[in-house]
Amino acid sequence: MSCPNKKIVLGLTGGIAIYKSAGLLRRLVNDYGADVTVIMTAAARQFMTPLIFETFSRNPVLTDMFAGPKVETRHVDLAASADLILISPATANIIAKTAHGIADDLLSTVILVGGHKTVFALAMNEGMYANPITQENIARLRRLGYGIIEPEEGLLACQTTGRGRLADESIILAEVDRRLNGHGWLRDQKVIVTAGPTREFIDPIRFISNRSTGKMGYALTEIAAREGAEVLLISGPSDLPDPVGVKTIRIETAAEMQSAIVANAAAADFLFMAAAVEDLSPVEPASIKIKKESGFDAIHLQYSPDIIKAFREINPKANVIGFSVEIESVGQPGARARSLAKLQAKNMDFIVWNDPGVAGAAFGHDTNTVTLLSREGGEWNFPLASKRAIADSIIATVIQNYKKA
Repeated sequence: MSCPNKKIVLGLTGGIAIYKSAGLLRRLVNDYGADVTVIMTAAARQFMTPLIFETFSRNPVLTDMFAGPKVETRHVDLAASADLILISPATANIIAKTAHGIADDLLSTVILVGGHKTVFALAMNEGMYANPITQENIARLRRLGYGIIEPEEGLLACQTTGRGRLADESIILAEVDRRLNGHGWLRDQKVIVTAGPTREFIDPIRFISNRSTGKMGYALTEIAAREGAEVLLISGPSDLPDPVGVKTIRIETAAEMQSAIVANAAAADFLFMAAAVEDLSPVEPASIKIKKESGFDAIHLQYSPDIIKAFREINPKANVIGFSVEIESVGQPGARARSLAKLQAKNMDFIVWNDPGVAGAAFGHDTNTVTLLSREGGEWNFPLASKRAIADSIIATVIQNYKKA
């Protein structure tokens, strides 16, 4: 996520989870380049002092409606200039006040002016959260267009276990990203993304695989989710955590990946086939570890299943974006032609050509440079950038140039 020069008002209310907001603020400013103004309620200042938030935000912390270097129409100006108003933690009290239009301090007044710019990350006692009054207030704010980040279940400050914990920082940041950077390109669309390698087992211990880490597929997953899609990630072995707000199915073999895709193919609008499916698999994997002293006379191999073909047999209308790994040797053109041939043979709409021979590209890197080719003859070259930026460019270009049948 990146939000340079985006203006965020971070509202802090009186809950024990406020200590997590210091780390959240630091990431918004240092990692993502946001310009953050912090507003603390009187109750918030009972838990933490403004100094730490001034240090991390590099801006004065606002605590009073009628005091400070600028008063005038401060509540209006703050809301009007903000790209996002994030309340984290958001207590039952601030939810109730907003739901009923009460504006009796600086933060509640800014929220009332800002309206649907506001996102509440809920954090409170389980009993407060479950109370029908609180639930009615939350439902009302949803209907009015306010953003709600639901609390998680876990150990609470009162030493009971229940729903009320502030959502994980990654979930809050994902919602900030969607609000600030999302365009709604894939709203109401069902997207399948595959990522990572597959492992084709020789015996229970040994397998054939490749160098894929899954980073490109996971980046596509995050961007698709940001753009409003209902995303299913089908991932081969990867050390990456499951993306926020996405259903993830973990598999190992190409056959398992095919089964997962086939089971979900009919409803898909898009398939991003970013996984590096291992092309070859043993014909008869051994059921026990092959002993070294027994020797390997030969490993009989077969081609792995054609997953895109299986998908197309079920769903001929979805937009399919494949990936091609081709090393283009100097003076030996042909990788582009091979990628186009693969696009046509597999009835894809687009194909992304990766060249792992380029420094900083393809397997294992946080960066990539790719060429996107379309069935209609379009060609787009994306220079070396983070895989997330490349994923953003791929999805934007596909959306702008996809011609539905």
